[in-house]
Amino acid sequence: MTDDERFWAPAPVPEAKFWEEDGRANINRAPLDHVSGVIYKRSTSIKRVLQQPADPTAHVAADTPHIEPHWGAVIPEVSHGDAIVRWLFSEQPGTAEGLLAGRSFRFLQELALAPESATGHRNHPDRDTVLYVVAGSGVLYHRPSSGSPSVARPLRSGDAVLITADELYSVCNESESGSLRLIVLGLSAATTVGAGGLDG
Repeated sequence: MTDDERFWAPAPVPEAKFWEEDGRANINRAPLDHVSGVIYKRSTSIKRVLQQPADPTAHVAADTPHIEPHWGAVIPEVSHGDAIVRWLFSEQPGTAEGLLAGRSFRFLQELALAPESATGHRNHPDRDTVLYVVAGSGVLYHRPSSGSPSVARPLRSGDAVLITADELYSVCNESESGSLRLIVLGLSAATTVGAGGLDG
């Protein structure tokens, strides 16, 4: 893997352009990489949306309550500067993909794997799992059953993955020196898949 491949990110898309496009396969207008019970969104396929304040020179209205600084912090009262948003998964109107339909929140974790460490190869029949790679690189191994062949997916900073409940999987940090850090979101397993869901 080259440094260019690991760290390249698409240029930010202005927010107005992001919202004007129709007929998207998902919120990032990229084909979904769906193999077995895993949907894999590579970092380079996830759009970076540039949000800019509508009026960066706006002043706070006279009747706006004053915000007291905490520990000397300066708290902005109006939005200013640029912010970049990456839509990983969404069920909000206007960006709903149907991928997380029928699920509800279970837990949110941060997982740090030491160099050359790995999680056990298992499934979680009662829950689906979303992985988001915060830093480092590694490999996701998955398969639908113990007798089936394993699929290996590279995991790089910025990648997002949805793993369904019955899919066996493990995450490996194959680096000899750096940690692999992930955010792990546990969701109750889907009871139904609506239009545009896993088979859409």
